[in-house]
Amino acid sequence: MENDIKLVIFDLDGTLIHLPINYSKLKCEVSRILGTENINSILEALSNAKEDDKKRIFSVLDKFENEALRDMREVSEGMKVYRSFRNKLKCLVTLQGRQVVEKVLKKTGLSFDYIVTREDALARNEQIKIIIKKFKLNPESILFVGDRESDKKAAEIVGCKFMLITGNFTIHGDD
Repeated sequence: MENDIKLVIFDLDGTLIHLPINYSKLKCEVSRILGTENINSILEALSNAKEDDKKRIFSVLDKFENEALRDMREVSEGMKVYRSFRNKLKCLVTLQGRQVVEKVLKKTGLSFDYIVTREDALARNEQIKIIIKKFKLNPESILFVGDRESDKKAAEIVGCKFMLITGNFTIHGDD
């Protein structure tokens, strides 16, 4: 399989790292911004938010992600897969913000040929399509590495291969 792969796309949180965000507090903050009782999905709320609210929510997300950064852990299985593709083009798709992604990359030493964050697209399949368009590759020559069933579904939608990471992690000390 590795020989016919031209590019590998990695998800970030849950695949390469674990970012322990307090999602219940985050949902309360997002609910407050939107003036609703409670929300089921932050992603769904963002997708339906007005532009001004979206900017405020992104700011709150940045705050929560930065707070979680100090307790970040590496996902050992994902890091092993990342290292195994060192000679391939590597890209990153994530629903984290660009600001925290830069800090994660500095802290872990990971590097990518192209990065797509929530500021570029909120739907995973759209994030993958951005990379396909950028590199002008056949989706069948792309491997997407993720940790969720929704990642697998996104890979199927765009027609690329998929590898599931189960999420064993190790503590990453401060450098």
